Amino acid sequence: MGRFTAANYRAVGAEAIATALFVWAGCGSGIATSNWTAADTHAAMLNSIALGFGFSIAVLVYAIAHISGGHINPIVTFAFMLEKEMSIPLGLLYMFAQFFGAWIGALLLWGCVASLTHQCDDEGADFISSVCASSEKSGGGYGPPFGLAANKVESKVSIGSAFLLETMGSYLLVFVVLHTAYDKNSVAKNAAPIAIGWAVLLAHLVLVPFTGCGINPARTFGPFVVDSMGGLNYWVRGWWIFFTAPFFGSLCAWATFKFILCDREEKSETPVKSVSGHEEGIEVTETQPAVPETFHEEM
Repeated sequence: MGRFTAANYRAVGAEAIATALFVWAGCGSGIATSNWTAADTHAAMLNSIALGFGFSIAVLVYAIAHISGGHINPIVTFAFMLEKEMSIPLGLLYMFAQFFGAWIGALLLWGCVASLTHQCDDEGADFISSVCASSEKSGGGYGPPFGLAANKVESKVSIGSAFLLETMGSYLLVFVVLHTAYDKNSVAKNAAPIAIGWAVLLAHLVLVPFTGCGINPARTFGPFVVDSMGGLNYWVRGWWIFFTAPFFGSLCAWATFKFILCDREEKSETPVKSVSGHEEGIEVTETQPAVPETFHEEM
């Protein structure tokens, strides 16, 4: 096993920063578009949340793909580990950075929106029905507004349905990543981040009313932990789904790519390019980030 290099640590730092920004922007769009005087989700709010998450991931993948590959999600890193494009130690380091970054992003978001609950105890407060009710702690006082858009299995949704929904959304995302950003025959080229962002958007359009749309364990983890710090408990019914179903969906998407749809002969004959864009052979070791091929072909 080779040693970690400065490029590896820059890649890990990029993953942490991008995941922090993703949680801040994505969950922030959920708070910004929430009904501050009514609790029900409506179509415009759903579209805004989906656009917020989808655009965020597309922009940030473009921003850091040349540094780390632009994973910003442990299940994407997991797929590249299964594909043996990343070593296990480097993959785990990526995941740590993503979870840490998500926590930092959620902390920053809390700081940005904390004042929304300052009027909750004022007589005649004009938006007490939603933001205050969703942020009220069991022992009195108020925690992070709207729970920082934390994921939650809705009461009308069964555990089995929630698990399948999160699996399907995660499958869609990783399927698109592998076939647009990684497959040597992809027609996406440098437009791959747009397709990935659209996959995230589509998943949110379907999943938000049911689970809030996790499909990213780090995105779930950040708000969960910060909500706990603020006195709110989102570790409730079905919380474990957000940390298991996405990895299962990623595994299924990778298996589909690897054993059904991948052109193995073409892949074996095509050299892999390093971060600098020059050909180095087929194997990618832990001394270089798993950067999707398509992000370099036109550099």
